Amino acid sequence: MGDLRTIRTYKLLKDSLLELLSKDSFDNIKVNDICNLAMVHRTTFYSHFADKYELLDYAIKDIENDLISDFSKNKFDTAKDFYTALIMNILNYLGSKKLFFRNMLTNNYSTGIITVLHNSAITNITDLLEKEEKAGIKFNTPIKIIAEFYSGAVTSIIMWWLTSNSKISEEDLCDYIVTLIFEEHK
Repeated sequence: MGDLRTIRTYKLLKDSLLELLSKDSFDNIKVNDICNLAMVHRTTFYSHFADKYELLDYAIKDIENDLISDFSKNKFDTAKDFYTALIMNILNYLGSKKLFFRNMLTNNYSTGIITVLHNSAITNITDLLEKEEKAGIKFNTPIKIIAEFYSGAVTSIIMWWLTSNSKISEEDLCDYIVTLIFEEHK
């Protein structure tokens, strides 16, 4: 991806998919629907993506990039500070578009999109834990198990927060999650 036309095409297709996801299930969305909304020809779509699943993967990675673009581990003294800031960053991002994400999750709760989001969280958590391990931190539990556990828990709590129309603020939810991770078991 480099020239402006390609960047524009990717953005149009991603935005169209996300808009459709806020109104309908991923399983019901067709490539034609995405192309029609984006005003992009099907042949152009297929010259960039193999199918709608590849576009979904691209869209999620783009959202992840938005989430972590200004985020640097170097600013934090402890793991607790790092994870608090990371969770707060995610909650602020989702909270700023809460209605959109609530609609997207409500329409897609029983589809593979949840699995894609969960797997994405596992990948990010695994990467962070592997960096900590290389820095000398020892874990009593295999990293893959830790990543599955926290990804499932945090993803589930955030999905509940978005879909239940909870009045809990981003700050309070972050505090609850961090308490569960770092302090509740004491």
